[in-house]
Amino acid sequence: MVKKKFELEENVAKLAEKYIDTTEIDWNELVNKAIKYYISKKLGTSEVKAMLKENDDESAKYLDEYIQNNIDSHWNI
Repeated sequence: MVKKKFELEENVAKLAEKYIDTTEIDWNELVNKAIKYYISKKLGTSEVKAMLKENDDESAKYLDEYIQNNIDSHWNI
């Protein structure tokens, strides 16, 4: 697994803590599911499946570049 560092907004942190307490899911699982869900909705399920199906370095590079180039506009950062 790749480790990433991120900061949650205060209101998101409260929601996440409550959800984790209620469901007993761990942080890693919550973050992975939430990001996968969000990206799938933004890109479209078929596009995500196609990217994940290709396991070569070129597809990983394409996915990284695509996300980096579009993260600001999609996530309002």
